This record gives sequence, C-alpha cells and structure tokens, in this order.
Amino acid sequence: MKIKLFIVSIFICGFLLVTLGQRLEFVEVTDTIMLKQKLEATSEATFSISSKFRQEKHLWMLKETIFSSGEFIFKKPNSIKWQYNSPILYTISIHNNTFTIDNNGNITTYDVQSNPLFKEINKIIATAIRGDFINNPDFESRFFVNDEQFLAILIPMNKNVKSMLNLIEIYLSKATLQVDKVIFREAQDDYTLIYFEDKFINRNIPTSDFILGNP
Repeated sequence: MKIKLFIVSIFICGFLLVTLGQRLEFVEVTDTIMLKQKLEATSEATFSISSKFRQEKHLWMLKETIFSSGEFIFKKPNSIKWQYNSPILYTISIHNNTFTIDNNGNITTYDVQSNPLFKEINKIIATAIRGDFINNPDFESRFFVNDEQFLAILIPMNKNVKSMLNLIEIYLSKATLQVDKVIFREAQDDYTLIYFEDKFINRNIPTSDFILGNP
C-alpha cells in the first residue's frame, strides 16, 4: 500500500509540474484543513444550483474543438440535469436513481444502480459540483490558490473511475467557493472543459424540472 501511494504521489507531482508550469499564478494551499472546512460549510449550505454552461470537447483525433452550450440545474441530494441547447437539443437528467436521456424528443431511461457506468458518472458529477471530493476515498486531492480562484486536482483512486478519467480539475471562485469550471481529463490527452456562468444559488427548483417526457 505504501508503495502504491508513493507511486501515486510521484504521478501527481509529475503532472503538477506540467500543469502549474502552464498556470504559474497558482501556488499550493498551505492550510488545507481550513480550506476543507470552508468547502464543507459551503457544500452544506448549497441546496440548489442553476446556471448556464459552455462545454468544450477536445479529442486528440480531431483538430477542431467540439463546442456546445445549454443550461444546468442541481438540487440536493443528487438531482442533476444538463440541457444542451446548441448545437443540438439533448438533455441528460439524473433523478431518483434514474438516468434519463432526451435526444430531441426520444426518451431513454436507465436504472443508475443497476448500471455501473451510469452509477460512476453520477458519482463523478456529484463530486465535482457538490464538493464531495473533501475526504473522499475515491480521490487523491491537492489544492492550489491564486488571487481569484482555488484549484482542486483530483486523482481517481477507484478503479472504475480510473477506467474513465485520469484526473479532474475543479476551479472554484475564491470569493464564493462555488464552481467556476471543471476539466475532466481522459486518456490520450482527451478532455472536456465546462464553464459555469450566470449562476444562481439556492433558487427554488421544482422536482418536475428533472422529469423528462411524460411523468
């Protein structure tokens, strides 16, 4: 176990040398205990999030970046909806352990608990949005800060998550501790970058907003 943790630490440090070389303004947080306490308090006080989002999908096989945008809503404990408005109409909703996809009116539903892939996707999204990465055994975490943001680097420790992602970068506003953007880094330098804009915290979101098609 010690050898495994040592290897993971070497990997993290090696990646951070590259990452921080591109973001020289970030320095490592010295008081991680205080930061974790603040993040936990913010997470506890956040009951809902609604915002617009912009997404960039970077694939090593393609020279062009795939751009999309839409609206995002989250409601505790674990209801999440991504509504893509451009370039196509496409909605993903996770609610009551059900993963529902609306592809321009064609509804497909999956049971999150019976499908390992959707279960892990749900956990990953919740981790990034809710701040569940604090003391989460599924991730090895490091924290950095600059004048405007905190940066959390999450290295997956869970084998199911590692099969999908190399790491997650979560950028949080220093003033509000809410998520500004998330980067999901995959194999072969593929990554997905999501910006959250025009955010509203703790706005009333009806449960019906997460139900796609005919309830």
